[in-house]
Amino acid sequence: MVYGRTLRDAGGGPEAAGLTLMGEFELVISGRQLRIPHSAERVLTYLALAERPVARTRLAGVLWEDGSEQSAAKSLRTALWRIRHAGANLVLSRDDRLRLYPDIAVDVADLTRVAKRLIHQPDPEAIARLPLLVECVELLPDWDDEWVVADRERYRLLRLEALERAASALLERGHPGDALITALAGVQAEPLRESARRLVMQVQIAQGNVAEAVHTYREYRSLLRQELGLEPSPLMDQLIQPLHRPAMTSS
Repeated sequence: MVYGRTLRDAGGGPEAAGLTLMGEFELVISGRQLRIPHSAERVLTYLALAERPVARTRLAGVLWEDGSEQSAAKSLRTALWRIRHAGANLVLSRDDRLRLYPDIAVDVADLTRVAKRLIHQPDPEAIARLPLLVECVELLPDWDDEWVVADRERYRLLRLEALERAASALLERGHPGDALITALAGVQAEPLRESARRLVMQVQIAQGNVAEAVHTYREYRSLLRQELGLEPSPLMDQLIQPLHRPAMTSS
């Protein structure tokens, strides 16, 4: 997906700019994808994830931590020049602090807002944007910078919570098919997360698919034993007990 809003280029004209961080890094300006060096990508990504002004010294120190302060500052200046050379004014500088231009649309920021809304107020408008959350799985999975890893984990946990809340809301409102898709997205993201598995079972039971619910329980119990040497919680057992058949205990 491409996110875009309006900003002003160096000459004062309006352009649409969007920054995609889910999956692969992508910078789009006026419908044109721009290729920039990885050092410049890292600058834009750090500022996008920070969502606030960042001191030049801090930014340089984090991104080029292995060099001297002078070397890091020079590398930052070079990266900023390359960003400007790409053809748009993407970074604002004020009082020796840098920030991403406020009107640049960043997908992870938008998805974070969707997730928080689904958690706190899963109204129809928020539910309508749920497919975005189901589709966008991981923040820059091939980047191993510590600051990216931390934000990736925060987004992962927020997304899981939002998917579960949305699945519950969809089930309550009589949309079991959409609830199942949403709950399964949570299971795919974290196979050992029991709350997501319970939601899958609840939907399957609501649909009358008892055999599928039993299969879900057995599959999770086997995985939990294999990976952690644990058993499902009493909450999950309470779901399966009404479906109990003698054959179930034979596995």
